[in-house]
Amino acid sequence: MTTTEAFEREQIRQRLLMQALRSGQAGALTGWTRTPARADLARGLAVYTANAAVNAERALGARYPTVQALLGEETFGPMARAFWRQWPPERGDLAQWGDPLPDFLAEAEQLAELPYLADMARLDAAVAQAEGAADVAPDLMTLMRLGDTAPDRLLLRPTAGLALLHSAHPVVSIWRAHHDPVQMAQPDPLADVRVALDGRRAETALVWRQGWRVQVAAVEAPTADFLRRALLQARPLAEALDVPGFDVEAWLAPAVADGLLARIDVIA
Repeated sequence: MTTTEAFEREQIRQRLLMQALRSGQAGALTGWTRTPARADLARGLAVYTANAAVNAERALGARYPTVQALLGEETFGPMARAFWRQWPPERGDLAQWGDPLPDFLAEAEQLAELPYLADMARLDAAVAQAEGAADVAPDLMTLMRLGDTAPDRLLLRPTAGLALLHSAHPVVSIWRAHHDPVQMAQPDPLADVRVALDGRRAETALVWRQGWRVQVAAVEAPTADFLRRALLQARPLAEALDVPGFDVEAWLAPAVADGLLARIDVIA
Protein backbone atom coordinates (compact mmCIF):
# COMPACT_ATOMS: atom_id res chain seq x y z
CA MET A 1 0.00 0.00 0.00
CA THR A 2 1.40 3.39 -1.01
CA THR A 3 1.54 6.38 1.32
CA THR A 4 -1.23 8.08 -0.67
CA GLU A 5 -3.45 5.01 -0.47
CA ALA A 6 -2.85 4.71 3.28
CA PHE A 7 -3.73 8.38 3.76
CA GLU A 8 -6.94 8.02 1.73
CA ARG A 9 -7.86 4.88 3.68
CA GLU A 10 -7.36 6.71 6.97
CA GLN A 11 -9.54 9.59 5.76
CA ILE A 12 -12.33 7.14 4.94
CA ARG A 13 -11.95 5.48 8.35
CA GLN A 14 -12.17 8.85 10.11
CA ARG A 15 -15.30 9.82 8.16
CA LEU A 16 -16.96 6.51 9.01
CA LEU A 17 -16.03 6.95 12.66
CA MET A 18 -17.56 10.44 12.77
CA GLN A 19 -20.68 9.08 11.03
CA ALA A 20 -20.96 6.34 13.64
CA LEU A 21 -20.47 8.79 16.49
CA ARG A 22 -23.17 11.08 15.16
CA SER A 23 -25.69 8.31 14.50
CA GLY A 24 -24.77 6.05 17.42
CA GLN A 25 -24.81 3.12 14.97
CA ALA A 26 -21.66 1.00 14.65
CA GLY A 27 -22.66 -0.81 11.46
CA ALA A 28 -20.54 1.35 9.17
CA LEU A 29 -17.41 0.31 11.08
CA THR A 30 -17.80 -3.47 11.01
CA GLY A 31 -15.81 -3.85 7.83
CA TRP A 32 -12.93 -1.88 9.33
CA THR A 33 -12.46 -3.92 12.50
CA ARG A 34 -11.00 -7.35 13.19
CA THR A 35 -13.50 -10.19 13.63
CA PRO A 36 -12.83 -10.79 17.38
CA ALA A 37 -13.48 -7.12 18.10
CA ARG A 38 -16.77 -6.82 16.23
CA ALA A 39 -18.85 -8.23 19.07
CA ASP A 40 -17.70 -5.43 21.34
CA LEU A 41 -17.87 -2.72 18.69
CA ALA A 42 -21.28 -1.30 19.67
CA ARG A 43 -20.38 -1.27 23.36
CA GLY A 44 -17.01 0.32 22.65
CA LEU A 45 -18.62 2.95 20.45
CA ALA A 46 -21.14 3.76 23.20
CA VAL A 47 -18.35 4.19 25.76
CA TYR A 48 -16.28 6.29 23.38
CA THR A 49 -19.30 8.46 22.54
CA ALA A 50 -20.15 9.00 26.21
CA ASN A 51 -16.56 9.94 27.10
CA ALA A 52 -16.25 12.23 24.10
CA ALA A 53 -19.52 13.96 24.96
CA VAL A 54 -18.40 14.53 28.57
CA ASN A 55 -15.07 15.96 27.43
CA ALA A 56 -16.84 18.13 24.88
CA GLU A 57 -19.21 19.42 27.55
CA ARG A 58 -16.29 20.39 29.78
CA ALA A 59 -14.46 22.09 26.93
CA LEU A 60 -17.58 23.99 25.89
CA GLY A 61 -18.19 25.10 29.47
CA ALA A 62 -14.63 26.38 29.76
CA ARG A 63 -14.98 28.47 26.62
CA TYR A 64 -18.56 29.62 27.28
CA PRO A 65 -18.79 29.95 31.08
CA THR A 66 -21.51 32.61 31.07
CA VAL A 67 -23.72 30.51 28.84
CA GLN A 68 -23.17 27.58 31.19
CA ALA A 69 -24.09 29.70 34.22
CA LEU A 70 -27.22 31.06 32.55
CA LEU A 71 -28.48 27.64 31.48
CA GLY A 72 -27.45 25.72 34.58
CA GLU A 73 -25.93 22.25 34.58
CA GLU A 74 -29.21 20.42 33.91
CA THR A 75 -29.81 22.31 30.67
CA PHE A 76 -26.23 23.03 29.60
CA GLY A 77 -25.22 19.35 29.59
CA PRO A 78 -27.92 18.13 27.15
CA MET A 79 -27.41 21.25 25.00
CA ALA A 80 -23.66 20.63 24.82
CA ARG A 81 -24.19 17.01 23.82
CA ALA A 82 -26.70 18.02 21.14
CA PHE A 83 -24.22 20.59 19.85
CA TRP A 84 -21.46 17.97 19.87
CA ARG A 85 -23.55 15.62 17.75
CA GLN A 86 -24.26 18.36 15.21
CA TRP A 87 -20.82 20.00 15.30
CA PRO A 88 -18.29 17.38 16.47
CA PRO A 89 -14.67 18.51 16.94
CA GLU A 90 -12.59 18.37 13.78
CA ARG A 91 -9.28 18.89 15.61
CA GLY A 92 -7.70 17.32 18.64
CA ASP A 93 -7.56 20.57 20.64
CA LEU A 94 -11.01 20.88 22.24
CA ALA A 95 -10.08 24.35 23.55
CA GLN A 96 -10.42 25.57 19.95
CA TRP A 97 -13.79 23.90 19.42
CA GLY A 98 -17.22 25.51 19.55
CA ASP A 99 -17.19 28.41 17.08
CA PRO A 100 -20.73 27.68 15.76
CA LEU A 101 -22.31 27.71 19.23
CA PRO A 102 -23.76 31.27 19.06
CA ASP A 103 -25.66 30.48 15.85
CA PHE A 104 -26.67 27.09 17.27
CA LEU A 105 -28.17 28.82 20.32
CA ALA A 106 -29.90 31.47 18.22
CA GLU A 107 -31.65 28.75 16.21
CA ALA A 108 -32.66 26.61 19.22
CA GLU A 109 -36.43 27.05 19.61
CA GLN A 110 -36.42 25.60 23.12
CA LEU A 111 -34.14 28.47 24.24
CA ALA A 112 -36.26 31.22 22.72
CA GLU A 113 -37.11 32.63 26.15
CA LEU A 114 -33.43 33.61 26.50
CA PRO A 115 -33.01 35.85 23.43
CA TYR A 116 -29.73 37.24 24.73
CA LEU A 117 -28.07 33.81 25.01
CA ALA A 118 -26.49 33.82 21.54
CA ASP A 119 -24.89 37.23 22.14
CA MET A 120 -23.62 36.05 25.52
CA ALA A 121 -21.94 33.18 23.69
CA ARG A 122 -20.38 35.68 21.29
CA LEU A 123 -19.11 37.70 24.24
CA ASP A 124 -17.72 34.59 25.94
CA ALA A 125 -15.95 33.72 22.68
CA ALA A 126 -14.44 37.21 22.45
CA VAL A 127 -13.17 36.91 26.04
CA ALA A 128 -11.64 33.50 25.27
CA GLN A 129 -10.00 34.91 22.14
CA ALA A 130 -8.53 37.82 24.12
CA GLU A 131 -7.21 35.40 26.75
CA GLY A 132 -5.39 33.40 24.09
CA ALA A 133 -4.23 36.30 21.91
CA ALA A 134 -0.51 36.67 21.27
CA ASP A 135 1.20 39.23 23.47
CA VAL A 136 1.70 42.66 21.94
CA ALA A 137 4.42 44.65 23.71
CA PRO A 138 3.20 48.26 24.06
CA ASP A 139 5.39 51.01 22.65
CA LEU A 140 4.05 54.06 24.45
CA MET A 141 6.87 56.26 23.16
CA THR A 142 5.07 56.29 19.82
CA LEU A 143 2.34 58.36 21.49
CA MET A 144 4.67 61.30 20.96
CA ARG A 145 3.64 61.20 17.30
CA LEU A 146 0.30 62.71 18.33
CA GLY A 147 2.12 66.00 18.97
CA ASP A 148 4.25 66.22 15.85
CA THR A 149 2.45 64.30 13.07
CA ALA A 150 -0.71 65.13 11.14
CA PRO A 151 -3.69 62.91 12.11
CA ASP A 152 -4.14 61.73 8.52
CA ARG A 153 -0.74 59.98 8.78
CA LEU A 154 -1.36 58.23 12.10
CA LEU A 155 -2.65 54.69 12.68
CA LEU A 156 -3.65 53.58 16.19
CA ARG A 157 -2.84 49.93 16.91
CA PRO A 158 -4.91 48.01 19.51
CA THR A 159 -3.67 45.81 22.30
CA ALA A 160 -4.00 42.02 22.11
CA GLY A 161 -7.46 40.57 21.60
CA LEU A 162 -9.41 43.82 21.45
CA ALA A 163 -12.96 43.32 20.16
CA LEU A 164 -16.31 45.09 20.02
CA LEU A 165 -19.68 43.41 20.27
CA HIS A 166 -22.91 45.33 19.82
CA SER A 167 -26.03 43.67 21.16
CA ALA A 168 -29.69 44.56 21.48
CA HIS A 169 -29.41 43.09 24.99
CA PRO A 170 -27.52 44.16 28.15
CA VAL A 171 -24.67 41.71 27.57
CA VAL A 172 -22.09 43.60 29.65
CA SER A 173 -24.42 43.83 32.63
CA ILE A 174 -25.11 40.09 32.40
CA TRP A 175 -21.41 39.27 32.04
CA ARG A 176 -20.42 41.44 35.02
CA ALA A 177 -23.07 39.81 37.21
CA HIS A 178 -21.32 36.47 36.64
CA HIS A 179 -17.65 37.47 36.50
CA ASP A 180 -16.95 40.87 38.07
CA PRO A 181 -15.90 40.38 41.72
CA VAL A 182 -17.36 43.74 42.79
CA GLN A 183 -20.71 43.05 41.13
CA MET A 184 -20.81 39.47 42.38
CA ALA A 185 -20.25 40.70 45.95
CA GLN A 186 -23.45 42.76 45.86
CA PRO A 187 -26.42 41.46 47.90
CA ASP A 188 -28.27 40.95 44.61
CA PRO A 189 -25.77 40.71 41.71
CA LEU A 190 -28.59 40.37 39.18
CA ALA A 191 -30.56 43.45 40.26
CA ASP A 192 -29.12 45.67 37.50
CA VAL A 193 -29.58 42.88 34.97
CA ARG A 194 -33.30 42.65 35.68
CA VAL A 195 -33.67 46.42 35.30
CA ALA A 196 -31.71 46.36 32.05
CA LEU A 197 -33.74 43.47 30.64
CA ASP A 198 -37.04 45.09 31.63
CA GLY A 199 -35.92 48.30 29.93
CA ARG A 200 -34.66 46.42 26.87
CA ARG A 201 -31.31 48.15 27.23
CA ALA A 202 -28.87 47.59 24.39
CA GLU A 203 -25.16 47.51 25.18
CA THR A 204 -21.92 47.46 23.22
CA ALA A 205 -19.18 45.43 24.87
CA LEU A 206 -15.52 46.36 24.58
CA VAL A 207 -13.21 43.41 25.23
CA TRP A 208 -9.45 43.69 25.65
CA ARG A 209 -6.61 42.27 27.67
CA GLN A 210 -4.93 44.51 30.22
CA GLY A 211 -1.75 42.71 31.11
CA TRP A 212 -2.84 39.13 31.77
CA ARG A 213 -6.41 39.98 32.68
CA VAL A 214 -9.26 40.32 30.20
CA GLN A 215 -11.47 43.35 30.70
CA VAL A 216 -15.07 43.82 29.57
CA ALA A 217 -16.69 47.25 29.58
CA ALA A 218 -19.75 48.90 28.09
CA VAL A 219 -19.07 51.79 25.72
CA GLU A 220 -21.40 54.41 24.29
CA ALA A 221 -22.16 54.57 20.58
CA PRO A 222 -19.74 57.42 19.67
CA THR A 223 -16.85 55.70 21.44
CA ALA A 224 -17.69 52.36 19.85
CA ASP A 225 -17.81 54.02 16.42
CA PHE A 226 -14.39 55.59 16.96
CA LEU A 227 -12.85 52.37 18.27
CA ARG A 228 -14.23 50.41 15.35
CA ARG A 229 -12.77 52.85 12.84
CA ALA A 230 -9.46 53.57 14.53
CA LEU A 231 -8.50 50.26 16.12
CA LEU A 232 -10.39 47.53 14.27
CA GLN A 233 -10.58 48.95 10.75
CA ALA A 234 -7.17 50.67 10.99
CA ARG A 235 -8.36 53.91 9.43
CA PRO A 236 -6.11 56.96 9.68
CA LEU A 237 -6.80 58.92 12.85
CA ALA A 238 -8.21 61.87 10.90
CA GLU A 239 -10.94 59.63 9.43
CA ALA A 240 -11.64 57.90 12.71
CA LEU A 241 -12.15 61.22 14.47
CA ASP A 242 -15.06 62.10 12.20
CA VAL A 243 -17.55 60.83 14.78
CA PRO A 244 -20.19 63.21 16.17
CA GLY A 245 -20.18 63.40 19.95
CA PHE A 246 -16.76 61.79 20.47
CA ASP A 247 -14.05 63.64 22.49
CA VAL A 248 -10.68 62.09 21.71
CA GLU A 249 -8.85 64.22 24.27
CA ALA A 250 -11.07 62.97 27.08
CA TRP A 251 -10.71 59.39 25.81
CA LEU A 252 -6.95 59.21 25.24
CA ALA A 253 -5.48 59.29 28.76
CA PRO A 254 -7.86 56.68 30.24
CA ALA A 255 -7.38 54.53 27.13
CA VAL A 256 -3.61 54.54 27.59
CA ALA A 257 -3.95 53.81 31.32
CA ASP A 258 -6.34 50.93 30.59
CA GLY A 259 -3.96 49.44 28.03
CA LEU A 260 -6.15 49.77 24.93
CA LEU A 261 -3.32 51.02 22.72
CA ALA A 262 -0.25 49.04 21.73
CA ARG A 263 1.42 51.76 19.65
CA ILE A 264 0.89 54.43 16.99
CA ASP A 265 2.29 53.94 13.50
CA VAL A 266 3.11 56.65 10.99
CA ILE A 267 1.95 56.22 7.40
CA ALA A 268 4.89 56.77 5.07
